[in-house]
Amino acid sequence: MFRGVHNLSVDAKGRLKIPTRHQAQIEKNCAGQMVLSIHPDDNCLLLYPLKDWQVLEEKVSALPSLNIHTKRLKRKLIGHATDCELDKAARILIPSALRDYAKIGKKIIMSGQGNNFELWDEDAWNKQLSSLDTLSKQAEIPAEVAQLSL
Repeated sequence: MFRGVHNLSVDAKGRLKIPTRHQAQIEKNCAGQMVLSIHPDDNCLLLYPLKDWQVLEEKVSALPSLNIHTKRLKRKLIGHATDCELDKAARILIPSALRDYAKIGKKIIMSGQGNNFELWDEDAWNKQLSSLDTLSKQAEIPAEVAQLSL
């Protein structure tokens, strides 16, 4: 499981160093092979271990191909997917097209989401959190969430 929020930097070549606490897990679970794509609804990137990506890709591919929502999801999520592998310094290269999509500058947030990571430009991350806080105060809490005990 990938957990935590990490404040990181992207180097001049567009590389991101994976935090030390996640490196061994990534090496063990997928031999450093990852897939990077755009989030279909948010201006961030998604980083998956190859095995978890393949499960997601199979689920998306099984959806009805003529459905407009399926087309959108496939074109955004799968169409922008890029294979990436950790180098010897535990870095991945974020292609410029994906950096441009997510408006990623030098400062980046890497947020563990269980079986994947979200990669956000730091300013966009802060705005997103603020927006979610505002929106959640305007909507009723779903029963599933209300029953959750923390």
